[in-house]
Amino acid sequence: MSSDEAAGRKRSDALTDEHEELDPGEFRRMMEGVDREGMLRMIARLTRDIEANPQDAKSLSARGWLYGELGDFRRAAEDNGRVIELDPGDASAYLNRAHAYSELEEYRAAIDDYDAAIRLAPGDAAAHHCRGACYAELGNLGGAVCDFDIAILLDPDDAVPYYNRGLTYGELGNHLKAAEDLSRAIELEPDLPEAHYFRGMAYRDLGETERAILDFDAALELEEHYALARHARGISKLNLERFQEALVDFDAALVLNPDDAGSLRGKGVALGSLGRYEEAMEALDRSLELEPDSAETLAARGVNHASLEEYELAIEDYTRVIALDPGDLRARYSRGTSLMRLGRHEKAIRDFDAIIELDPDNVGAFLARGFAHAELGDYREAIRDCDRLVELSPEDPAAYHARGYAYAEMGARQLAVEDFGRAVALNPEDVDSRRNRATLHRELGQPEKAIEDYDEIIRLRPGDPWAIQERRRAVKETEGR
Repeated sequence: MSSDEAAGRKRSDALTDEHEELDPGEFRRMMEGVDREGMLRMIARLTRDIEANPQDAKSLSARGWLYGELGDFRRAAEDNGRVIELDPGDASAYLNRAHAYSELEEYRAAIDDYDAAIRLAPGDAAAHHCRGACYAELGNLGGAVCDFDIAILLDPDDAVPYYNRGLTYGELGNHLKAAEDLSRAIELEPDLPEAHYFRGMAYRDLGETERAILDFDAALELEEHYALARHARGISKLNLERFQEALVDFDAALVLNPDDAGSLRGKGVALGSLGRYEEAMEALDRSLELEPDSAETLAARGVNHASLEEYELAIEDYTRVIALDPGDLRARYSRGTSLMRLGRHEKAIRDFDAIIELDPDNVGAFLARGFAHAELGDYREAIRDCDRLVELSPEDPAAYHARGYAYAEMGARQLAVEDFGRAVALNPEDVDSRRNRATLHRELGQPEKAIEDYDEIIRLRPGDPWAIQERRRAVKETEGR
């Protein structure tokens, strides 16, 4: 036996001899630093005392506390229950049993005991805080906030109630209050990595991505192997289109947990955004092996297939997403655009119809459906969609460009010129609208106006061979008059 073990044994034996003279708080302080074996020896001594005197509430309470320290919460609850039978007015016994029930995830029973403890000994901040945590576990978020409020009033310098109230506000969708509470928790306890992580999540939900990244940085400084923080920072960098940095974070998260489907998905998205499609596919396939029904990953793989011009495979993935979530408008839109790439405009229109039925003001669906109608030669329907598009988004040059295209295809050249002109007015660098307008000007016998557009295209894109060649032709047209 080492000298440390001998000292530990002597200490626990001495406590056994003296425990009857100690109040619960002093007993617990004296037990600090005692190892598991020492606690088990103490439990054995207490058990003998209880067998000798089943009414020994003090020994039952001490043994119950030790069971809790050792993680044997069922026995901890039983011992505290016996204390309550002996003394129904013992608030600490109710509190201790409530803690045990909470660890056993028997939250309703825990709440009943916290109620009793608070009734017997009002003003206990810990009791309110712990009851609030149980309410949160049961989904009673309003009740949780009320208890956290009281705990903070009773002990305003304890970081934990602020932390838990912040998490609860986050679940309620009040991300501003979540960030405020977590900031207070950090002021009181700066070295709590979880507080930085969850405040970062709150900032991210508030759209303050750069501030979120600073918090994830802080969390990782405090805990280098904090996989959740690495993943969250990777997602934030994806949102800022810092794809290479995001990839580094996802790789680091995967070192910590190689089977994290979310980080594999993030890695796949980052790789795809960097044009490394084959590597992206490997990561996304692996993510789907781990989570076969992840709509988010299927959608990401669909985008990757589309980037590789594998439209049939993209459509298969989008179809699976829609089967999992019929209300996923993005997947329907993506499937529709992939169908258009394959020339299946009628089927694409059905997807855009479904989007518009669910979201009557969806600008993207009207734009895409308008183009699909135009490709089918149904220009009146195309123009009808574009008219609605202009109503919804009168400052969007794409709306006028799309309608101009439809007018041009149906032979309404002057109307087309006017719409391309509106598109150019809203976006002077819109080369496609200038190209189309220049062509129409020449068809209308106005080559001088076409030359103006060609000149502007060449200014925007020096050396553009198409614009240079067409300008020469337009000049000849003016000379040949």
